[in-house]
Amino acid sequence: MKYHLLEHESLREILRYRDDYRKEFVKQERSLLERKEKLFRSKEFNKWGYQGDGGVGEIEKKIDSLSKVKEAAFTYML
Repeated sequence: MKYHLLEHESLREILRYRDDYRKEFVKQERSLLERKEKLFRSKEFNKWGYQGDGGVGEIEKKIDSLSKVKEAAFTYML
């Protein structure tokens, strides 16, 4: 049993690191979604950080559809 516990110690360590990284990822993702939500409500397109070909002008052309569908607007942010 002693050797069995030693063999699985490294696996437990890996799982602990994985859980720590997963928690950090969820924290960062939640922070990003909160930022996007705030930007969506403010309607300041120049702060969205869109890097596409059309820039802010492209967002302004699609404002009707983006204002109705939040998920679509989130794809244009940051």
